[in-house]
Amino acid sequence: MNVATPDRRGYVVIDQDGADRDRPEWVEVVRQLLAAGWRKALDINGMIIFLGPDSPLKVTQVHRQHFLIGDWRGGDEFLSTLTALHRSDAALAQAVVSQGWGRYVFVWRGDDGDLRLLRDPSGALDCICWRYGASWVATSQPPEALNAVFPDDLAIDWTVLGDIIGAVNLASDHLALTGLHAVTPGSLARLAHSVTQEAIWTPARFAVTVRDWDDRPEALVGVVDRSVAALVEGHNHIVTEISGGLDSAIVAASLVANGGAAKSRFVNYFDDQPEGDERAFARAAAHTLGVDLEEVHKPVAALTRKQFAPLGQSVRPALHGIDMVYDAEMAGRARKVRATGLLTGQGGDAVFFQSPDPLVVADRFRREGLRGLNPGYVASVARWTRHSVWTIARHSLFPKPRPPATTRRHRWVEGAEALPPAKARQVLQLANCQTFWSDCLRARSATLLHPLLTQPVMEHCLAIPTDRLTRGARDRGLARIAFEDRLPPLITERRDKGDLSRFYASVVRQSVDVVTDLLVEGRLAERGLISTDDFDKALSDAHLIWDPATNRFLILGAIEVWARSWEGRLDRVRRAKVAVEPVENA
Repeated sequence: MNVATPDRRGYVVIDQDGADRDRPEWVEVVRQLLAAGWRKALDINGMIIFLGPDSPLKVTQVHRQHFLIGDWRGGDEFLSTLTALHRSDAALAQAVVSQGWGRYVFVWRGDDGDLRLLRDPSGALDCICWRYGASWVATSQPPEALNAVFPDDLAIDWTVLGDIIGAVNLASDHLALTGLHAVTPGSLARLAHSVTQEAIWTPARFAVTVRDWDDRPEALVGVVDRSVAALVEGHNHIVTEISGGLDSAIVAASLVANGGAAKSRFVNYFDDQPEGDERAFARAAAHTLGVDLEEVHKPVAALTRKQFAPLGQSVRPALHGIDMVYDAEMAGRARKVRATGLLTGQGGDAVFFQSPDPLVVADRFRREGLRGLNPGYVASVARWTRHSVWTIARHSLFPKPRPPATTRRHRWVEGAEALPPAKARQVLQLANCQTFWSDCLRARSATLLHPLLTQPVMEHCLAIPTDRLTRGARDRGLARIAFEDRLPPLITERRDKGDLSRFYASVVRQSVDVVTDLLVEGRLAERGLISTDDFDKALSDAHLIWDPATNRFLILGAIEVWARSWEGRLDRVRRAKVAVEPVENA
């Protein structure tokens, strides 16, 4: 079975100078896009927007030179009103972000004729842009048809790739390709001779500026219910995963409460390790919710080079697809039942605050002073986090200063230094969650629906102090209380959490030959980005049994495959440029 390429569900925007349209390379680009099944959704005054052959996206003309790709919830008429009311680019972007939400890229020409791109704060829809000649291209994933109009300085940025290896959350923010620009979620990009970005919304900025919060359990239920209902609206068939954990159970419960159970198939994946078999919890959730549950076994089997190959096809390494057996099965299941959406509880650990972090006491002390250091509360946090009371007190009274960043950081954490320490960690967790929007086989089959990572849920939970999110001095305490009437005690009172570490270790043990072949003499090792000196020891059964981070070998494999894949594509880019008469690249 052929695997769909990652671009087929996306979009391409071409903003052309009048003289460019008839140049050979642009004529060839349009010909190839149409031949590959792309459809021209809009062509107005030099602005052309194409949608991929399988794209579920909509394109709406909001104003004379303002265009929405995707969905902005607030009503098209209201968005057009905002456009008419705000002439300043920044003011318009701020109004769009603050008065609506969705999965979108908002595109317009400013008064100076230059292109503007606003990417929605959730990060659900990617946006990559570059200049070629006098024209600009923006896309969620660049199809092969664009090879001839890539910038001439397109190359792998090995320095950025090395940074990604050291901090994988950077893969969702920084591109390891020179000449291309990634628009950060929540940012406004101005495309003139170069690209400049202005952060309109980041979790750190929002958390710093917000002053009011609502930590009533019913308020949390309301915002989750509304987000779930909005995301599944328009989908006739979806697949909902009930993993056995709290977060996916909350999302499934919201779906049922919204009357959406009839359009969903509910599924649980389990493996042979006790930590990876959560069927008892998933069954309890399904029974309480009154839905049927399909249980799918994830076997431990050696991976092949063919399974690794799709991880390198996107503009970013497809780190969301490293659980390859699960990814392929879920993608196939979506196609089989004709599901257009895959509903998950991903992101719940971040928004509901799962980490047993003693710094929540420091956050409370910062807000309430000595009154916040109630002995009973401090003792409860000490029991929860398995620290002594004295350690907790030291953390709150004398928190360690955060060292200045000396390496590349995810742009979402900029400004987090001004936040209380546990809230700053929540911001970092949300930055890490951007990986959940990245390429994978299931994202090529259906739309990923992560309601807990929508803007309304993120904002609601960012506003609430961490000690209130962990009410009762336990992880996700507020969420447990909020949804306890909908879920079985087996889940709301659960103390442990599923763990795939041993499953990944078993997969790597079965795949040592492929992993070794990929990495020992691969591009990453050749460039000095990884050391393979201790690979024999690191990949030994004795080491893999106790190493909690064995999935790093799968992550390195994905990044290695990405580097090789883009070396091949760069060669195709060079051939495509030779095949047509190029313009002088600005």
